[in-house]
Amino acid sequence: MLFLIALLVCTMIVVAVSYLIFPVFPSFFFQTIILMFLGAAGMYYYLVDIKSEKPKYFAQLYLLSLSVKLLAYGAYILFVLVKSPSHAAANAGVFVVTYILFTALEVGFLYRKIVEKKS
Repeated sequence: MLFLIALLVCTMIVVAVSYLIFPVFPSFFFQTIILMFLGAAGMYYYLVDIKSEKPKYFAQLYLLSLSVKLLAYGAYILFVLVKSPSHAAANAGVFVVTYILFTALEVGFLYRKIVEKKS
């Protein structure tokens, strides 16, 4: 639950900072935020379940999830850039910043879960 709250706060910070930076939000701004939010939350809870059920396969499944996420996000950003070339730089910027923030948050919480279980 704490992860969802932190993810929601991070999302609100991204929206607030973007409101200050952009006079008009990029064309796929909210779709990108929603996709990143759902992707990070889904992966986190999937990996937490895997860690508790099959800890032996956690590392392999984590790497597989990263690969799948990169492929899916790559397809999404390619679609966004082709669909809206006039806002390409702004959409790509929001995507990259959000991806880095949400992935760092996800990795931080997963690391805490792993260290917590060992103690």
